[in-house]
Amino acid sequence: MKVVFLETVEGSGTRGEVKTVANGYARNYLLPRGLAAAATPTLLLRAEQLVTEEEKRQRLLDGRAQGLVGELQGQRLVMPVRVGEQGRLYGSVTSGDIAEKAGEILGEELDRRRVLLPEVIRQVGVYTVPLQLSRNVIAEAEVVVVDVEAPEGVDAAAEAIVAQAAAAEAATEAEVDDSEQSVTADVLESGNIDSSYADVVTAAASDESGGIEASSSVPPEEADDVELEDPESA
Repeated sequence: MKVVFLETVEGSGTRGEVKTVANGYARNYLLPRGLAAAATPTLLLRAEQLVTEEEKRQRLLDGRAQGLVGELQGQRLVMPVRVGEQGRLYGSVTSGDIAEKAGEILGEELDRRRVLLPEVIRQVGVYTVPLQLSRNVIAEAEVVVVDVEAPEGVDAAAEAIVAQAAAAEAATEAEVDDSEQSVTADVLESGNIDSSYADVVTAAASDESGGIEASSSVPPEEADDVELEDPESA
């Protein structure tokens, strides 16, 4: 069935959008709730106006969401939980838990569906969790899951976990850099350089010398026999 969306329905259509949807979806959900209407000629003429109104509304929502992003910047969502052996939680941290904690910082309720958590958290640590504050604005929240019974206290334990995670990330990056340098050194030493790598090296040599030597493509003993094409005759 061809319908005009009267309200924005996430994952289906935006206000003023003209779209063909399944008959059952339209008759059983969209039409009874006033979310869409059959695409009559009269309504199709009004669709453009609805689109303009929706775009204006969305700009306002995005602007407000950007303000919320500013409030979240530099804030950690510390989640004190009961922890068992090897850092595993008794239970889990869910989208609802993170939404509640973020709402405390923002001073307003945040719908748990705005928390884009791929799966529940079952381990202490530091996690980056996207928050969809509006259709076009996503903020990244730093979620720190910590033992509520940590001997040094929740805040100190959270700081220690963050520092440990940062150190681990830095060590990983250093290992990657060392590995890349080692591979490059091995390739240069063995002389097994593929054509793409050779092109880069040749280009670099050209930049330094101001030109590519004839010997790079023509054997020295044959260089004198090569006739250069007259540019004017080309």
